[in-house]
Amino acid sequence: QKQRRHGLAIQQQRVLRVEGTVQHPERGGDWEYSVVLSIRNERGEELTRQVVGVGALRPTESRVFTLSVEIVAPGGRPR
Repeated sequence: QKQRRHGLAIQQQRVLRVEGTVQHPERGGDWEYSVVLSIRNERGEELTRQVVGVGALRPTESRVFTLSVEIVAPGGRPR
């Protein structure tokens, strides 16, 4: 997918996409959910960790989570 940023042609490509659903159990009351994203290098060292609060889910509620990784390279060719 091509875009333009600051007058430059940008090639964007999705290299990973993961989607999943969390279904809260019927029993147990409201629970707080968080998404934890950890990025590691080739040696397994954590480079960054982000926590995003999702909020509370009530019994039988669900949420769909989608994670995608995109690469952006200046010019016309994906890398």
